[in-house]
Amino acid sequence: MAEEKKSKLQLLKEEFLQTTDTLWNNEVQANLYVARVMFVTAAIDLLFLILSALGVFTIEKGVMLSTLSWAFIGLAAPAVICFALKGERRWLKTMLMTFYTLVLASIAMFLGHNVVLCLVFPVVLSVRYYSSPITSYVAILTIILFGIAEYFGVARGLGRLDLNMVELPAGTVMIMRDYSVLRDVVPLVSVDHARLWMHTLQHSFLPKIFFFILTALICRKIAMRGRQMIFDQKAETEKSERFATELNLASQIQNNALPNIFPVYPDRKEFSLHASMTPAKEVGGDFYDFFMIDENHVGLVMADVSGKGIPAALFMMVARTLIKNRALMGGSPAEILEDVNEQLCEGNAAELFVTVWFGILDVSTGKGIAANAGHEHPVLRRHGEDYGLIVYKHSFALGAFEGVRIKEHEFQLEPGDTLFVYTDGVAEAANSSLELFGTDRLLDALNTEPDAMPDKIIGNVKGAIDDFVAGAEQFDDITMLCLRYFGPDR
Repeated sequence: MAEEKKSKLQLLKEEFLQTTDTLWNNEVQANLYVARVMFVTAAIDLLFLILSALGVFTIEKGVMLSTLSWAFIGLAAPAVICFALKGERRWLKTMLMTFYTLVLASIAMFLGHNVVLCLVFPVVLSVRYYSSPITSYVAILTIILFGIAEYFGVARGLGRLDLNMVELPAGTVMIMRDYSVLRDVVPLVSVDHARLWMHTLQHSFLPKIFFFILTALICRKIAMRGRQMIFDQKAETEKSERFATELNLASQIQNNALPNIFPVYPDRKEFSLHASMTPAKEVGGDFYDFFMIDENHVGLVMADVSGKGIPAALFMMVARTLIKNRALMGGSPAEILEDVNEQLCEGNAAELFVTVWFGILDVSTGKGIAANAGHEHPVLRRHGEDYGLIVYKHSFALGAFEGVRIKEHEFQLEPGDTLFVYTDGVAEAANSSLELFGTDRLLDALNTEPDAMPDKIIGNVKGAIDDFVAGAEQFDDITMLCLRYFGPDR
């Protein structure tokens, strides 16, 4: 019990560390992004500084030069520090956002009517961190600094005054020579600073802060949703990775479950056999099988489960196991498949079925018996002749209906004859024009080298399919089995 509890705590700790790493990587990228924005802002500020030195603006040159010089340093220096540290310090986000807010508030102190909208930039930019605390910090800092800027800029006369807020003594005569430098036309000694501050609060600071707070609340909500998005995305990624890992493991299990070591039965001289399966997905519903039932009889299975993916693969494993186990108990192919059909129909909630070609070959005589439960027609080549389809009426697929009666067909192999069985993924392989490979092309591929050994035969067919589809997506599993009979006297 203690070990289990310790294991759960360890898993929780690892999950926490992984989440922390994800947030930290995002924070580093956000630091670098904010630093780039500040650097670009500093470059724009430098341009304004140069234009101010050239006398382009009507605002006092001294005010402009001092304000913009401080702004350039306050923006560029933190950005350079962040770049130098590659964004990898916990305190960088606080430093960057503090300086950005401080610089804009300083500019607003002297040029309030020109840059007031810029005050929302830091809080909007802070959303990039997907952290509601840093967004809240920037919002509160902005309100405080903006209040200080309003007080000193407007109420104390350091910035440009709005004459609508100024109440001059009766009889004051104002001569407006320069409409752009308004604070110069107001004799500051005549201004009631207390009244001016109240007007500033009422008509300037509070309305702007009201809309700023609404913006900040929206930004904070976005930050919270962004953080949750990171958690959700990480969970989804981990889920996909787990699924991919499990799918890869399932693919390995399926591949290892099928006999895939060739040449098979090297001590048997009566026949040579080869088989292959190329699934359309990570796991497939096709399967082949071969096994010695006794000293002289070999069982040959080629099957195709309806559907794709994990359900089909699971059904395939069950069907393969049932067929082999039942065959080893003895009986004809029809009896074996009929019994397997009844077992597959029990509890078949997924309503899957499997088409099967199952043959039993007596390698001492070449005599065989086969049963075809809804599967493709086999291909046979007599020694010295071409490959051709063996066409006969199918029985129902297994797992579809209970009580199905399966028909059998006898065949005789002579030395040099070759048997080829396959799934519909061979004939129904499609190219980009949705043209099917078909049985005619299959026979042509088989007859390219009719005397080749089974492994070469299967390779020729697979090569012909690949050339035909020319890179088009594979929609169905491609499974083949080829047996060359040499006879008992080889």
